[in-house]
Order: sequence, then C-alpha cells, then structure tokens
Amino acid sequence: MHENILQAGIASPGRPLFEQMATRLGVPSLYDYQIEAVTEALRGHDSFVVVPTGGGKSFCYLIPALVSPGLVLVVSPLIALMRDQQRQLQDLSIPSLSFDSMMSIDEKRDARELILAQRLKVLYVSPERLALPGFRELLKDLPLALIAIDEAHCVHQWGMGFRTEYRRLGTYLDELGPAPRMALTATVTAEERREIIQILGMREPRQILRAAPRDNLELIVHRHDKVDSQKLHVVEGIREAEGQGIVYAATRKSAEEMFHKLRQAKIPVGLYHGGLRADERMRAQEAFCAQKLQVMVATKAFGMGINLPSIRYVYHANMPCSVESYTQEIGRAGRDGGLALCHLHYGPRDYYIQKFMIEKSYPSEMDLLKVHGILQDLFQQRSGYRELELLQKLVVQTDLGRDTIRTALDFLYREQAFCLTDLPADGTMFGDWESFVTAGEDAHGLDSLLQALRKQVAWKFDKLNAMHKLVKQASCPRRYIEGYFR
Repeated sequence: MHENILQAGIASPGRPLFEQMATRLGVPSLYDYQIEAVTEALRGHDSFVVVPTGGGKSFCYLIPALVSPGLVLVVSPLIALMRDQQRQLQDLSIPSLSFDSMMSIDEKRDARELILAQRLKVLYVSPERLALPGFRELLKDLPLALIAIDEAHCVHQWGMGFRTEYRRLGTYLDELGPAPRMALTATVTAEERREIIQILGMREPRQILRAAPRDNLELIVHRHDKVDSQKLHVVEGIREAEGQGIVYAATRKSAEEMFHKLRQAKIPVGLYHGGLRADERMRAQEAFCAQKLQVMVATKAFGMGINLPSIRYVYHANMPCSVESYTQEIGRAGRDGGLALCHLHYGPRDYYIQKFMIEKSYPSEMDLLKVHGILQDLFQQRSGYRELELLQKLVVQTDLGRDTIRTALDFLYREQAFCLTDLPADGTMFGDWESFVTAGEDAHGLDSLLQALRKQVAWKFDKLNAMHKLVKQASCPRRYIEGYFR
C-alpha cells in the first residue's frame, strides 16, 4: 500500500491520500489542520501545530510515518504517555517502539536491532534519551522522515525548570540530519512559540494555530465569597453529575479533603497526587481507566496521556495556576465528541494559595545569595561533597531551614551552577548509591543566576495573573482563552 501512495506523489498530496489515511487510522475523516500539517511535513518543511487537547495531534506525525520511507522520531515528555501511544499504534498494526528507562537490558538490545534494521515506523524517546551521545550515534545515519516534538510547551516550561535537557534539544537534533521538525502542543503563547522555535532550531516553520477548547466543552465559572460555599457546591455538583469525571484541586491537602467529602457522599472516588507512592497512584489511575471509579480527585500531576472517551465533566475545586493548565485539564473531557461540562469554582483564597506555591518553589534572592556564598567558600576547599554532608554544612553556616536550603539547591542544580550525580557508595554497581555535588560551569555566575531567578518567578506570576483575570473578569472564558493563545 505504501508504494502505491508514494507513487501518487508525496510532494503534492491530494484528498485521496488523506481519505486512505483516515481509513487506515480508523477515523471518518481528517481535520483541515491535520491535512495542512501533514502536507508541510511531506514537503520537508518545519511546522508548529497548536490545536486543542484531544484534537488528534498525533495523526499529524503518524501519516508521514505511514507514507514516507524512513523513521518518524517522536520526542515525548513522559514514559507513561509514550507507552500508551505506542500501544495505540500496535492496535493499528503500525511498527513502533518506546525506548525508555523502564526497558530491561535485553529489551534495549532487541530495540537497537529493530532500529538498525529499519523495521520501525515510529520511535518514541524522551529528551533525556536524546541527551545520551551513544543513542544519538545510533540514530544519526538512519533515514528520518520527520522529527516530532510532542507536548512542545514542555520545551519552554520544563526546560526553564527541572528538565534542562529540553533546552538543548535543538543541538541534539542537529546531529540527526536535515529531517523536518514538527512541534505539537495545545497550550503555548505567541512569545513562547518564538522561544521554542529558536530552542529547537526550526527553519521558518509554518504555524498552524487552532488553540481553543473544543466546541463540545461547555465552560462555566462559579465565583464564591466563602470557602465553605465553594467546597459545598463542588460536592453537590459531583453528586448530580452523570458519567465519569475529574476533580482538580490546587494542593494535595485540598485534594485529600475533597476525596474524603466525596467518599462520605458514597461516590466511588479515587485520589491522585505527587505525595502518594507510585504504586498507589498507578492503582488509582488503572481503576479510573477501567471505569471502576466515577471520579478521580487529583492535583495537576494527573492527566497527561489520559485519553478516555467516557469523561463527561471536569471540575476545578480551585483556580488553576495558569491558563495553560486549565486548558490542558478541561481538554481531558468529551474526547468522544459529546457534550462535556467544565466547572471552575473560584474562591477568596485561591489566588493566594497559588501565589504561596510559586514563592515556595523558588528561593528568595537573599536566601540564594547566602547559600551561593557559602557554597563558593566550600568548593574552594574541595571539589565535591556528598549531598547530605553539604546540606548539613549549609544548615550550620546559614541558619536557614532545611526546606529553604533544599529549594535553593534545587534551583542551583536546575541552572547547572552545581551538578548532582548519583554514584555507588562502595565503588560497585550493586551496593548503595549516594548523591554527590560538584561545581558546574556557572558556579560563580551569580548575576546570571539572579537574572534567571527573577525571570522564572516573573514568568510564573504572569501565568497566574492571566488565569486570575480569566476567573475575575472574563465574561466568556472561551473567547478569553482564544485571545490568550493567539
């Protein structure tokens, strides 16, 4: 089939090609934006695709995988997301693989053989996998039909924070040859698109923009003067709701509180947040996906990669931290095209809770100066320290609390001012491992660190204030979101 399609002329793909591909992928037809994105890829052009969550972004890179010789490389942020997408491709009989850290040594060896034998059409990897020189060496001589950067907002949002490999993605991709690059996301502003294009080294990409909540989502904002009224209305709304749904809460504490209130109301409910053990989170997610639970109460940690057609509503028990988070989270409802309700409950404490969480996640400038100064003195004496030893020295010499010091250290690690490495404590691969800290290339660049801190905190507050404006002033949330992303 591929040969016949190729003979039809990839340089100018026509409607028959797209009709065949829609049938192959099990959908009645393709959206215009999907056709536009595929056409750009088949012509060898870069593209930036911004479309609603649940709008079928993956088809934009799957069709080039089916009709082009060579491999489509997909850079994706989460293993669970990669594996879920790969399972969907298996159901469509599309040769694919998620090359990730959960594979055994034997599985990785078999995967390398499949890659080198050019028996795959789609390969999913994380930015951290591409950061490994040996893995890039494996790929660099292979014919790549397309490089797709899925959830491309992570390039900016996570690259600025805890996953610095995103910042260097463009450099990694340059080693893989001239294949066209396609960035895909549902939530990114015009300014952020410009930064992502630069980071990824994209060449005058065609920008395909359809960033708005899907038409089948009804957006409703409820404003409350009292916290008790806010909580009561969420519980009452869930009691009356039909079908499955998700309730998002701003903090772990408020998620647990809402979880217990719904259990008391005899509603089959699960709980998901980052403070739970990995196996607890997995069991809750599996039960929800199997429709054994009516409701999942969660923080924003839940949802990426969740693609259930049965979700009929999304409730926000509190104001989210950003328009991006809100748009991603409501996009998990109504993926079957049917009507879905998105209720956002805003109360008097919501803004200050989000403000506190931003301030808690970054060190103050004074604390950063104090920690950085002590670190400079310590690293003049030695080239490296065990992290626990270093933390204890900082507690003694700065009079700061451990949580405050940890926040400052995490920021310095993210900025690569200092490097955190896990090494075997006894020199073997089978004993206990310890974390060691060494000086990074920018260990003495205090001015650049302060500038980075100010920029990141300001960016977070810009996001929060935009969300606050939506709940306080927007008479039409949908129109506000459309303008925000335009």
